[in-house]
Amino acid sequence: MSKRSPGHEQRPHGFWPTPRAAVAPLVPYLPQRATYGEPCAGDLSLVRALDTLWPAGRCVVASDIISRVPGVDQVDALTLEADAGSPALWITNPPWPKGGKRGDPALSIIRHLSSISPTWCLLPWDFAANDYFRHVAASCAEIVPIGRVSWLGNGTPGKDNCAWYLFDAQNRFQTVIRPRGVAA
Repeated sequence: MSKRSPGHEQRPHGFWPTPRAAVAPLVPYLPQRATYGEPCAGDLSLVRALDTLWPAGRCVVASDIISRVPGVDQVDALTLEADAGSPALWITNPPWPKGGKRGDPALSIIRHLSSISPTWCLLPWDFAANDYFRHVAASCAEIVPIGRVSWLGNGTPGKDNCAWYLFDAQNRFQTVIRPRGVAA
């Protein structure tokens, strides 16, 4: 979870349930209605939070590299493919970058998923301050800082500030400038 907690237990595949408090700041940035997929679904905590905070959204894909609970398909996010059933968005809390891995596993997941559909990822705030960010900077359409969240569910904030990042490799959210008086 944090590079500032060297003695803290490491969790297999970087699994940390997504706190509801981390999801709430994202909701105003989501479209009114959309299908979405959660490719690092873990225990479905992010999906459950979105179900209550964004009822107009509909999860059509819930998967993870390890299926921990019923309703989560065992699928590696890097093997997901674009097809007629692809969600309009991916919304996920991927495993965060590991030291010495040049942004992976998060970077590979971002690059792959954002080539299919726009992808919201919950990541450390300083993700954009690292050299590896240059590989996805052109596809980063939005950053929503959310501060520190309680990852252990005990009310004590973690040691890293976090943010939601929107990646879109096809630049579907590119700003369009229209002449005055021209309707969208």
